[in-house]
Amino acid sequence: MKKIVALVPMRHDSQRVKGKNYRQLAGKPLYHHIISTLLNCPEISEVVVDTDSQPIMDGVKLDFPQVRILVRPEHLRAGEIPMNGVLLHDISQVEADFYLQT
Repeated sequence: MKKIVALVPMRHDSQRVKGKNYRQLAGKPLYHHIISTLLNCPEISEVVVDTDSQPIMDGVKLDFPQVRILVRPEHLRAGEIPMNGVLLHDISQVEADFYLQT
């Protein structure tokens, strides 16, 4: 069976919508809904969160211990960095047959 990895990039300071990953939606932060949905998809072999946010790292470790966390390197944290650079870094760290970016 092919390994499908879901890559979930989450910056601490979202530029377009401030604090979007932490906003409450139906009693949970947005990122909880994203991760839960991905974990409930049987075709996805692994969920990987790429972040520079300590609150997200702490929350993922506590609530989703099966999710892998990649700490985003300093040189990829600025708002003007293209997402392709972040994704290239991620796929160099995680082996898979296919990648899904959310």
